[in-house]
Amino acid sequence: MALIKLNNQSISAVSALPTAISTGSVLQVKQTYVNTISSQSLSATTWTPITGLEISITPSSASNKILIFVEWCGEHSEANPHNTTFGLKRDSTDIGLPSSFGNRQPGIAPINISHGNNADSTPENATYNFLDSPNTTSAITYKACIFSQGSNTLYNNSTKTTGNDSIDYERLTSSITAMEVLP
Repeated sequence: MALIKLNNQSISAVSALPTAISTGSVLQVKQTYVNTISSQSLSATTWTPITGLEISITPSSASNKILIFVEWCGEHSEANPHNTTFGLKRDSTDIGLPSSFGNRQPGIAPINISHGNNADSTPENATYNFLDSPNTTSAITYKACIFSQGSNTLYNNSTKTTGNDSIDYERLTSSITAMEVLP
């Protein structure tokens, strides 16, 4: 095998590397993963943060966007929770809602119901995302929220009947993920 010697004066400066990160690049990712069960009271027609489903992130530039992904699993105490929607708060501000909704129930996503008349052993879920423009470099907290037409109880990561250790009573997990992206 021949050894090749290079004259270091024959190598030019490297100029083919990118000098900036491109549009759509992900700058940071944060996630809150919840694998414990909880229950919480819901007040009628009020946006209520879901226990444990929040994430804090500090944008590196005020022009960057934050992409939020939410996966909630659990069960609603109502036998038919059709009038339930999900949304987000940025700190204390509701975001992602329709610009005008009158008396209609607002939200980013509806509840997904597995079995409409099974209110104790078959969970529901909601999966949704939103691209936010927070216009800040200060730390912000995003919270997954639920809006219910009536007052009731929400069971997170569990079915309504939590004490039954049977294949018919699922245990689940939920998460919220925040990604800072270049616009």
